[in-house]
Amino acid sequence: MNINKGIFISFEGPEASGKSSQISLLSKYLKKRRIPYVISREPGGTKLSEKLRKIILNNKSNINNLEEILLLMAARSNHINNFIKPNLIKKKIVISDRFADSTFVYQGFVNNFGISKVKKLHQELLNNFNPDITFIFNLNTNEIIKRLKKRKNKNKYDKINLEFHNRVIEGYKKISTKKRYINIDASLSKLMIHNNILNSLKL
Repeated sequence: MNINKGIFISFEGPEASGKSSQISLLSKYLKKRRIPYVISREPGGTKLSEKLRKIILNNKSNINNLEEILLLMAARSNHINNFIKPNLIKKKIVISDRFADSTFVYQGFVNNFGISKVKKLHQELLNNFNPDITFIFNLNTNEIIKRLKKRKNKNKYDKINLEFHNRVIEGYKKISTKKRYINIDASLSKLMIHNNILNSLKL
């Protein structure tokens, strides 16, 4: 990986797959080596996008799947234009906990809107803006449920049943066909996963 230019990296996968822990480890590694980087998340990353996040992830929000997709697109547009692109111009590594692939999987596949339809919206509304590298964390459903039971603060996706998480796993398998996707075995130890990520990034 060429650290002398801006690079956009996203972390994807089902709930409780360990993305956040690995983002934290990667940030510590980059900081120690004085490699410029920033961390963000989706939905979120800007003041407006964080406000939309609260609506999207709130169990009490009375919104349908299409409305949720459009809110996500609006949040993502603001995130791209006001956070991601400005930091890439500054030649920083931009690390995001989730990006458009989550919408393809959760709203497109799991909620049956259609992956191709969501991708078309992404192409038309957001100019098909995608990460340079996407890590997809793979974890079996039983382990996901086991980890979720330990969570104190749950959003609406954390509370959904076994079938839901199976669909999420299937959805990620369907989309992870292009070169930018790197599959990660999320059942390994944190250190092993961290080393696998560093090796993939050639850091």
